[in-house]
Amino acid sequence: MHPGLQLLLEIGAAQPELLLTGKALTDQGRVVTVMLESGWTSAQLRHVIASRPLPAPVRTSVGAIIAARLRAAQAYPPPTALTGSAHSGDVLDDEPPATAATPERSSTGPAARTVTEALTYRALVECAGCGVPCTAPGEDLCPACLDWPLCATCPGPTPRRAHPHGDGRCTTCATAFTGPTQGSTP
Repeated sequence: MHPGLQLLLEIGAAQPELLLTGKALTDQGRVVTVMLESGWTSAQLRHVIASRPLPAPVRTSVGAIIAARLRAAQAYPPPTALTGSAHSGDVLDDEPPATAATPERSSTGPAARTVTEALTYRALVECAGCGVPCTAPGEDLCPACLDWPLCATCPGPTPRRAHPHGDGRCTTCATAFTGPTQGSTP
């Protein structure tokens, strides 16, 4: 049994609402195994998967929500690679050493956060419907869960969603595809 499968089954045993089976368990187990091999600890992955409650109501599947959480975590290198120090076992160091003084944080200085602080803080809010790490402005759902129409001008195979009360273009297209101003000469 792969370590990722084992970890997901342990999480499912502790929190039955997060139990995966079948193809979802196999697919996400592979992802977790790769993340473990790349430097993530099992404690960090437990935190990524199980520290936040599931949206209520769940509008997709638990497997899709866990997959979205893992994709969001994979967007960054493993936290141990960022700190440059290895943790013993799978335990996160929640407290700084007693002998070291904690420096004052400055808004202009580098972000000196602990691994726990970095994992706890989420810049992107999860959609309450599907768990994707983004929501529409002023909403707790993403544009797809709100069933916003597809952008009429997005290039490529996956168009973004346009606000239903807008001009049919997503925010990116509305700001990026402005035509030449009238009266200008080449």
